[in-house]
Amino acid sequence: MARPTGKPLTAAGSNQWVRLAFYLLLLLPLLLRREPTPANELKYLQIADEALRDGHFWCLYLDGAVYADKPPLYLWIVMLFRQLLGFHCLPLLELFSLLPAFGILVLLNRWCGNRLTLRWQIGAELALLTTAYFLGGALVLRMDMLMVFFITLAMWIFWRIDQGDPRPGLRWAFPLAVFAAIFSKGPVGMLFPLGGCLAWLLSEGRLRDFGRAWGWRCWLTLVLLCGFWWGMAWLEGGRDYIDNLLVHQTVGRAVDAFHHKRPIYWYLLVIWYAMGPWSLLTIPVGAWAAAKGRLKAPDLALARYFLLISATFFVVMSLMSSKLQIYLLPMFGFVNYACYMILASTHQEDHSTVVLTVTYAVAGTMLAACVVAGFFFPSIF
Repeated sequence: MARPTGKPLTAAGSNQWVRLAFYLLLLLPLLLRREPTPANELKYLQIADEALRDGHFWCLYLDGAVYADKPPLYLWIVMLFRQLLGFHCLPLLELFSLLPAFGILVLLNRWCGNRLTLRWQIGAELALLTTAYFLGGALVLRMDMLMVFFITLAMWIFWRIDQGDPRPGLRWAFPLAVFAAIFSKGPVGMLFPLGGCLAWLLSEGRLRDFGRAWGWRCWLTLVLLCGFWWGMAWLEGGRDYIDNLLVHQTVGRAVDAFHHKRPIYWYLLVIWYAMGPWSLLTIPVGAWAAAKGRLKAPDLALARYFLLISATFFVVMSLMSSKLQIYLLPMFGFVNYACYMILASTHQEDHSTVVLTVTYAVAGTMLAACVVAGFFFPSIF
């Protein structure tokens, strides 16, 4: 395969930083004024305080009880700023959800830059930013968005490798991105890249190419990094903590969940509002393109890749016992950008104008509502 050409930073790319600054300005009232949520955010602050007080950093506890639900990376960030400032600064910590969200927008725009004109990039960007659970995940203290950034990065690196980029550094960067996703939120960070890559190669009849990204470098890096993490957790918390981390929190959640147990069809119902309001556009467009064979077109290979890895993830997550709307977050960016690539490829000017006008109007209204909510409803979350 020929080595793909990347799109250099242009004036359009530079303008994205202006847009991101504008989005930050619009969301700033919410970041500065809202109250922390007791169910998650206050809990994370307490876990960080206990770790700093008791001197344990690989094993996490809440009120003295084992808390192996999440890996430590995000909570290390909370601990770091608690140490630096002497107190918890919620708006600053919120940036570690918002900045990864902005990073996803930047990465997807660069990735799709050769396939979307600037106005279509902005449309896809606005649609993703104002997707219900994407926007919500960007504004609260959760590790989900950090994981999704690393998953998106891993899938971009895999695409580069699969398209023939020969640089050996990519084969080391890929497992590092996968591990960062795992270390941010847990097994889903491995599940999405592994399932997505397998599904793509199987669909292309090239399963023999699996080792190009998932070769010895990848598995060696993952084994060493995970082994170091689990070894340090074992030294701090002993066998019981490791059993909780590797068995109870993985197999238990997947097979017979002790939290958030839902029926297998649950995601078919909630996807409409979790990805709302854009699910009313993107899901029908994706289904139409697949039914009509449009995804077989060479210029929509990337859209086909995005939709296939998203569909694979959706099916796998539906088979899991534990379900929450936010668990689908890794697929939102891929679905949105795939459908805007499909729409942009129709070459119907009147149709394009309507779609983009609606996108700008709806997204602008939603961002304006965030400004109002920030000033008048500080406890909205």
